[in-house]
Order: sequence, then C-alpha cells, then structure tokens
Amino acid sequence: MSFLGNSSTGSAALVAAVALSLASSAALAQSSDNDWQKVFPLSGGNASLTVETGDSGLEIHSCGECKEIRIHVESNRKLSEYNLEERQEGDHVFFTFKEKPHMGVHILWSENRRTKVSVETPTKLDLDARVADGSLAASNLVGSVQVHAGDGSVALNDIKGDVHLVSSDGSVDLHNAVGTLDARGSDGSMKIDGQFSTVQLETKDGNLDFTLAPGSQLTGASRIKSSDGQVSIRLPQALSADVDVATGDGHLDCTLPLTMDHYNSGESGGHHLHGHLNSGGVPFSIHANDGNVSITTL
Repeated sequence: MSFLGNSSTGSAALVAAVALSLASSAALAQSSDNDWQKVFPLSGGNASLTVETGDSGLEIHSCGECKEIRIHVESNRKLSEYNLEERQEGDHVFFTFKEKPHMGVHILWSENRRTKVSVETPTKLDLDARVADGSLAASNLVGSVQVHAGDGSVALNDIKGDVHLVSSDGSVDLHNAVGTLDARGSDGSMKIDGQFSTVQLETKDGNLDFTLAPGSQLTGASRIKSSDGQVSIRLPQALSADVDVATGDGHLDCTLPLTMDHYNSGESGGHHLHGHLNSGGVPFSIHANDGNVSITTL
C-alpha cells in the first residue's frame, strides 16, 4: 500500500512539472520563428519599463489601468537573427531586442526588413526607451519619459510628465504634452506643442516648429536654441516672461507685445532684443544662429 501511495505521489509531481513547463512555454508564446510575445504581471504599484531596440520599429501605447506589460515582436525575418533579452524585477520590466552582429558583407534590402516591437503598458509608467535604426511611437502615458533615438523618427502623443528626448537622425513630433521638456535634436525637423512649465530645447540642422499651449506658465528659466534651420514659435498671450531673442544669419519677425528694454539690429545681419512679456517673469531665451525666426502669440 505504501509503495502504491508513493507511486501516485510521484505521478502527480510529474504531471505538475509537465503542466508548469507547458505554462512557461505558453507565457513566452513564441508561435513561430517570426513571432514572440509575453505578458509581465504587475502588482499595481509604480510601473516602469526599460526597453532597447535595434533595427526594428517600436510602438508603445497605454492599455489604461491594466496591471501588466505586454510585449509582442513580429517580423518577416527569423527571430534567431536577433538577440532578445528580458527580465522583471518587481514592477520594473527590462527588454532588449537587437540584431545580431554579422561577419563579413551582409546586405538586406529595406523593403525586406519589416520588424516591429509592440508594447502595451499601464497609463502610469516611467519609460526609458532607446532605439537605434528604427522609428519610435508612444502615446497616452503619465510619468517620466526618456527617449534616445538614432536614425529614425520619433512620435510622442498625449504625454504627461517630464519628457527627456535626444534624437540623432530623424524627425521629432511631440504633440499635446503636459509637464517639463528637455529635448535635443541633431539632424531632423522638430514639431512640438504642449503645456510646459520649463523648456530646454536645442536643434542642430533642422527646422523647428514650437507651440507653447494656452494655460502654460513657465516656472523655471527656459531656453530654445537653433543652430541651422527655420524657427517658428507661438506663445500664449497670457504668458509672463522676460524674453531674450538673438539671431545670427536670418530674418527676425517678432510680433510679441513686449515692453522693450533693448533692441539692436546689425547691418551685416543679426538681431538682438530683450523685453518683458506681460508682467515679466522667469528668463526665456530664444537664440538662432542660421535661419529665419518667427515669434508670434496664439
């Protein structure tokens, strides 16, 4: 009787082990050589995601008040050509997906390189995303958002919190943001609109279209600097700030209702003005080295 009991227990343990193995496989859900997905359960605390991708597009959007992070990779190439690493520490998920290095000559036509990483997260999320050679899109997030992008466009929509953005080669579109902005673009146009309390913005070799939305009041010293490109800036009529504008080589069109302290326009180019917008306030500098500048009120 004792022997039969031990045998039954051993069989039950074996069945449990097999079931656990199958459950683990289902969690990874790699349905083919071209598809991978996984769900990371969260406790409902402060969720955060650190994601790094290369040679693929990255899309991140909110699933509302869900308590999980879902990651889905799909490609027309074999996923064995990539290094995929993932882990979870509490409510912090880490995910890396990069193409493996190749020895010798390796040629892939662009139309054959269709790989996308899709991520669903809770609305409240701290995000640290790094993308090399691929576009990035993220929307409907509340928290700290840090983005480092190289060779690809960046589109951020409906972001509320602190935005830190570095783009090396590609256009940037930040729409309907609320919070603080610290952004640098090296080679590509930038179109930004939002209700910001502080702005640190720098562009090199690209046009800038910037709108400070109605309701914005700057609480800290802010700066916009452009090295090479056309600059168009729109500010709310009710904004109070001490405005300093300087241009190098380009036309200046400033229609702000400033109480002027200083204005200078050189014959060989270059303009400089300083004044108070409404009652004045924190310093707000707008400097452009090479390109026409337009500054108007909404």
